[in-house]
Amino acid sequence: MAGRDSKKLEQIRTELSRINPAVQEVPILTADANDVTAVGAVVRQAEVVLSTAGPFARYGDNVVAQAVEQATHYADITAARGVKILHCCGYDSVPSDLGAFMMVEYCKEKLGCGVSQVCTLVGPSRAGVSGGTLESAFNLIMNEKSSELAAVASDQYYLASLQGLRGSDKPAGILPRYVAPARGWAGPFVMEGVNAKIVQESNALFTASSYPYGKDFKYYEGVAASGLVGAGLITAATALIGVVAGLPPLRALARRFLPAPGQGPSEEVRKSGYWSHELVALTEEEQPRVVRGRCEDRRDPGYWSTSRMLLETGLALVLDAPRLAADPRLSRGGVLSPAAACGTVLIERLRAAGFTFEVTGVEGEEGKRRAGQ
Repeated sequence: MAGRDSKKLEQIRTELSRINPAVQEVPILTADANDVTAVGAVVRQAEVVLSTAGPFARYGDNVVAQAVEQATHYADITAARGVKILHCCGYDSVPSDLGAFMMVEYCKEKLGCGVSQVCTLVGPSRAGVSGGTLESAFNLIMNEKSSELAAVASDQYYLASLQGLRGSDKPAGILPRYVAPARGWAGPFVMEGVNAKIVQESNALFTASSYPYGKDFKYYEGVAASGLVGAGLITAATALIGVVAGLPPLRALARRFLPAPGQGPSEEVRKSGYWSHELVALTEEEQPRVVRGRCEDRRDPGYWSTSRMLLETGLALVLDAPRLAADPRLSRGGVLSPAAACGTVLIERLRAAGFTFEVTGVEGEEGKRRAGQ
């Protein structure tokens, strides 16, 4: 366990040791994220660093740099020399990234075809609000140029282009949409702008390993709605959040009523939290088939579920390194997405930890059989 305050770390270790006495033997390492030398001394002693201290734009650079310098794997929950630097290893964006990969892998391995599109519809959930997450968002808005934010938001291949991948995919936008493969309406999901770029980054990395998702793969993500009116209400709420976050006076007022960094939901809310995503893939065939799936967890997405996803990612990098190295589709090193670094190994780990990742059915099989007769 590492951080800048040894007393707080000792307190956390004591609390965890009540659950598992063996935790009391876990060593405590201290370093301030702004002290490069101290960070390097801590990172040097680890095989993998799991970072949860945000805002990452403020505190993360030295940790990432030292992970590369010390040849230590790194994973966080935000967004060379065989070292894997993983980002977005929590609720943003593991369900989206691994969910899309699972659907593509099923189509390629079981149906023998690529995928033209994967849609993720965010379903019922219960979650608390994290002060750290809000601070990360506000920090981004306040410190990044509006032109840069606009460039990121408008380019679905902002990350994928670093691997040389371009295509015709576009951001989901804020308007309600009828998602034909899912036969339902959806409104905008606030994290689509991040998740979709991670999915396309994985597509680019797998393409570089000769395992492309499809010829011109597209990804859509939205919040499932009961109809056009419901989707419109989601649009209105999202627009209001954008106005409040974007205007300094309204942002300052909102921050007075929102959790501060280090604050979050109660233990009761975290224990009763859950999330669920519906997955729909459209096969890349003359007569496309619709493949359905789902991923979900019975834990609070922002805290317990995210921490377990990050933990399993770190364990996969260390304990399952031989299996990762044996999969020719996976990237060997560099700045990577969860799917491109850990693939099926991480899906299996999450299933064993209580998550659901499954393909539930294929529509269009009967018509395809008739066409082949």
